[in-house]
Order: sequence, then structure tokens, then C-alpha cells
Amino acid sequence: MSKPSQVIVLAEDARQQQLARRYLQRLGVDSHAIRNVALPSSRGCGEQWVRKRYPQEVKSYRGRSKRAKSALIIAIDADTGEVAQRVRQLGTALAEAELDARGDGETIVHLVPKRNVETWILCLNGRQVDEDTDYSRQTEVARMIEPAAIAFFAWARPNATMPSHCVPSLSAAIPEIRRLE
Repeated sequence: MSKPSQVIVLAEDARQQQLARRYLQRLGVDSHAIRNVALPSSRGCGEQWVRKRYPQEVKSYRGRSKRAKSALIIAIDADTGEVAQRVRQLGTALAEAELDARGDGETIVHLVPKRNVETWILCLNGRQVDEDTDYSRQTEVARMIEPAAIAFFAWARPNATMPSHCVPSLSAAIPEIRRLE
């Protein structure tokens, strides 16, 4: 893979940013090439903030990608809704900003954990989880991010076999994360 000169990570919380950063480092992306969009300062609705910021970051990505290999990672929880519904909302945000829909050849990655990213982190660490339970208050999750990123990298390799305990939203994220390659 040709390494991007810049990868922008637009996430709704710090754990999503950390998982994306650790994954990118495992992929071989230089730390200096990874830029996290600053998180909102309030404890408001992170997913709404990501949806509002998404068109601006897509526009910036498109301008940058004409000059240099770039990527944009969007990490946004589905919460109690459906993953496809959250992806449609991102598409609607682009349409409302009068921007073209995300193209197949664009390195724009949508990572949408059902419920929250803690579900993925626990799953990637071998825990049996479901996508209805809120795991966000699990105290051990913070120390599990790095091994989760290593597992995510392994699961995303071509011809990798998905473990039987993989939750559907994480399985759906595998083709998304492969857009980086």
C-alpha cells in the first residue's frame, strides 16, 4: 500500500480516535500523518456533531486528495439505531451541503459501531458481546484499545476468517477499513 500523506480522523469520542490511530499505526501510517479533528468541547451529542462536520471534512479531503494521497475516517456510533440508517444520514448531510455522494474510489471510511465503540473493543478482545447492551462504562475498555486495533488489523487482512463471535456492525466495517489499502 502506498502510505497516505495525511489521514484525518473525525470521531465522536476519544476511544474512537484512539482505536483508529492504533489501527493506522499498525497499518504502517506514520503518526505525523494522522490528524484527529478536535472533539467537541461540550458533552453534547457527539454523533450529531460528526454529521454536521462531515461535509466540511469531505470537501477538505477531496481538495487534498487531488494533490496528495489522503484518507478520511469517520467514526460515528449507530447508538440504538441501525448502521445503514447512520450511513444514510451521512449521505444526506453531503446532499444537503450540495456535495456529491461518497464515491467508490474515494478513501473515505465509515466506521459505525452499533451501540458504541466499546462493543467493538470488547469483541475484538474476544469477549462475547451483543449490540444492544451499553458497554460504555466498562472500566477495562481503555486498556483494551491497543490489542483491539491489532485484532482489527488481523481481521481486515485479505482472506482472514471472521471469528464466530464477531458482531454484525464490526463485520460490516471490514470492507470499509479496506478502503485504506
